[in-house]
Amino acid sequence: MTFRAKPVVKRAHRPAWEAQDRRNFYLNLGFGLIVVLAVVILAIAAGLSYYNDHLAPVGSVDGQSISKDELKERVAIESWRLDESDQRIRTAVLAGRLTEAQGASAAETVTQQRQQVTAIALERIIDTKLQAKLATQEGVTATSEDIDARLLVEATTPESRHVWVIEVAPETDLGAVAPTAAQKAAAKAKAEAALKDIQGGKSWEDVAKTVSTDTATAPQAGDLGWLTADDNRSDEATLKAAFAAEANTPTAVLEGSDGIYRFGRVSEIAPTAVDDAYQAKLQNNKIDLGRYRAVVAGDVIHEKLQAKIVADVSGPSPQRRVSEIYIDEPTEEVGTDAIKVRHILYSPNGDPANASKVADADPAWEAARQKAVATFARLQGDPNLFDAIARAESDESQANGPTGSGGKLPYFDSTKPVDEAFLKAILEPGLKAGDLLQPVKSAFGWHVIQVMYRPTDLDRLTALKAQADNGDDFAILARDDSVATTQGTGGDLGWIVKGQLDDRLTSAIFAAPIGKTSDVVTIEGGGKYLFKVFAEETRTPEGRQLEELKSTAFAKWYDEKKSAVTITRDGSNSGTS
Repeated sequence: MTFRAKPVVKRAHRPAWEAQDRRNFYLNLGFGLIVVLAVVILAIAAGLSYYNDHLAPVGSVDGQSISKDELKERVAIESWRLDESDQRIRTAVLAGRLTEAQGASAAETVTQQRQQVTAIALERIIDTKLQAKLATQEGVTATSEDIDARLLVEATTPESRHVWVIEVAPETDLGAVAPTAAQKAAAKAKAEAALKDIQGGKSWEDVAKTVSTDTATAPQAGDLGWLTADDNRSDEATLKAAFAAEANTPTAVLEGSDGIYRFGRVSEIAPTAVDDAYQAKLQNNKIDLGRYRAVVAGDVIHEKLQAKIVADVSGPSPQRRVSEIYIDEPTEEVGTDAIKVRHILYSPNGDPANASKVADADPAWEAARQKAVATFARLQGDPNLFDAIARAESDESQANGPTGSGGKLPYFDSTKPVDEAFLKAILEPGLKAGDLLQPVKSAFGWHVIQVMYRPTDLDRLTALKAQADNGDDFAILARDDSVATTQGTGGDLGWIVKGQLDDRLTSAIFAAPIGKTSDVVTIEGGGKYLFKVFAEETRTPEGRQLEELKSTAFAKWYDEKKSAVTITRDGSNSGTS
């Protein structure tokens, strides 16, 4: 038997074209994968870019994120509102209802807000989101009708009136804080006689220029300009009467909260006007009306929350008639030789800013010295006149008038960069509270100086408390030591209701016995307070007291809520931190 080997089939070599196709296939596949990967990377990059440009958070409140798009939309809305304010200011100036100076001041305020618009917008988004959550807890909602009503308010320019006022301030004895009953009666009689003269045919301008005691407005015949009913610069009673009066019909004589007698007249009335194109202007400026209504809804929620919170404290409740002594906190540490003084300045030509340019031999220096010497002699006879003379005669403008400083200065010690001659005089060893110094010449003029006290402010207020509780006139103590704007009127704060002031101040006021002083209250970073309580009555807040209460009561409630949640602000994206 013969065995044959199994034949081997010889494989043929692949054609060159087949090998080339396979290589091309894999190359194409590789390039395809690279392209797909590149597309994916580009898509991711585009997505990240879109996220960073639109969705990246610029802040958060209580776990709710705030995106860049959300902030941009709110910035656009707030910017449009500022543009609208600018336009209304220009319109008021053109109509003569704002002077050029008033218009420039209002426009500057808008400009400042515009420079901070991103930070303002972010904070308003934070408040809107948080208040929406609080509104749910409080059962407060913003209906479509509420939003419509609020938009109407925004579109409305309120009534304004051109108001003129004649005022007669009672004369006050030099050194006294308040006028006597006879002086008040005389001022009232003078104001009523002036009103009768006008009703009898005398011109308003002539009477105003000769009778009115307001040196700022009397030369302009008592012209206060165009006012709205919510103006807070004018006397409240007079303004209310002016808005109830017919044009060119004088009001009755009214006593203001400051004890000044006034009557007013309205020469022109600009009625309430509604801008029917308000919402169209929004859309013409590419502001989405739906998004704008959402912002307005937040405004409505804020107002309703405020009304609900304030309702609890705005009804009849105990109020206290109070005066204050306030001493501000030193801005830096004071040395062991520190001292507080007050001064009356007499400058050459009455101009402290340019006194250093006046030659020593100029007669203006001698005239200033003679005034200082005369005042020093006068004060030696009656030191109680110091404050009154400072407010009436000092060439330091910030000392003048009822809201001025009365010449009070902060602590000075040997490290302070103060005029050398002045500093040397007040740091003389052995000086004690109440001492009058011989007139001192500085680069600003001649000074009459009285020592107030040495540190500490707490020691000073503790001593004043003892004096007041032992019968000393609190008004005089406030006039001579307080640096509050009420100092010139003896520290009078009027009636105070709970919730109107900082809770620490209110607690001290309502804990004090009637007719006595409170404990000294220290507010870190804010200064020290001493109050005297003169009376207590059950009263209902109204007018400006109610407006102040609305603001402070809600702010205290909301600040507590806001401080209890986590809030972040991305300064790099929002202009705030």
